[in-house]
Amino acid sequence: MIRPLRVLHVMHDSRRSGVPAVVYALLTSFDRTEIMPSVFFAYDGVYADDLRRAGVEVVTLGDRTPLLWRVKRFLGIFLLPWLLRKCDIMHAHSVKMAPMALVAKLLGATVVFHLHEKADKGWLLRAIMARADRVIYCAENCAEHYAEIPVRSSQVILNAIRLPEKQTPVPTRSRSVVMFGSINANKGQDLLVKAFAALQPLDAVLYLYGTIGLSARSFVAGLREFVGTNGLKDVIRFPGPTQNAPDVFKRAYLLVHSSLNECLSISLLEAMAYGVPVVANDIAGMREIIIDGVNGFVVPVGSVESMAEKMKLLLTDVELWERISSAGLRTVAEQFDMRTRVVEFVLMYQAVAGAK
Repeated sequence: MIRPLRVLHVMHDSRRSGVPAVVYALLTSFDRTEIMPSVFFAYDGVYADDLRRAGVEVVTLGDRTPLLWRVKRFLGIFLLPWLLRKCDIMHAHSVKMAPMALVAKLLGATVVFHLHEKADKGWLLRAIMARADRVIYCAENCAEHYAEIPVRSSQVILNAIRLPEKQTPVPTRSRSVVMFGSINANKGQDLLVKAFAALQPLDAVLYLYGTIGLSARSFVAGLREFVGTNGLKDVIRFPGPTQNAPDVFKRAYLLVHSSLNECLSISLLEAMAYGVPVVANDIAGMREIIIDGVNGFVVPVGSVESMAEKMKLLLTDVELWERISSAGLRTVAEQFDMRTRVVEFVLMYQAVAGAK
């Protein structure tokens, strides 16, 4: 009897965010007679708990302890001799896991290196990309970003999500505009805050969900000062990261993604899957999802006026809202459903294992 391929996924983060969401959806979609997944997280978090409940073997280096959590992904290197004995393929996600992936390769492991972001092309990244048995890009624009770097073998497998069973009709939704993502200058929440301010008075509330890193504290302080100075504290809120994104999407009326650099936004796909119309900056990562005016809107990068205009359209025109909502649902179901995407991963693993 042929046993399933054992694939170890290594991750730096198990909190609620885009890349762990993709990995969770993938690992819980495998037919375990074909692929037996396990996962290493640098530290514990909600996705580590969720995967354990789903019957996936999870290894971590304990809690997300202050200061130490930043180096735990490097400490995972010391576990590699033990971890690699338990797998046929190591699948490393994100540039942040390049050191662990490179050491695994030097130890003789079969390594799939998965890029979910467009990072600086330093020597370490180039080293693992050149040695990996397969490099995976999460989007076409991600592949284009790294096109100059020579690799042994590569392919694009678009990010995907697990689709919810039901969507919430318009009358039962709150008048809430939401954005998901760490709050920092690269995510462009300052543009969104200014656009929302330009719409006042308006029967709606803006929620900025996301973590705040040490380097972003001055940026967030500037956002809060703008909100306070303009008397917007009641309509622009900073609830922090949420542990229940589906519940937010079931109630939300509109998602705006003001990021200035994105490969393929998971929060955008999740919003569309729950029937939430989306507005985003016109960058490559959004154009791989959104057809302007059909299943969402894209606006010129930096144009507060255009962002405010599209938000107002969707907040005031119910017929338009329903048309965009329905088109978004079809887009995700037809192009970004993990149940169909998982076949690409299985074939990729089989090809990589066969080549070895």
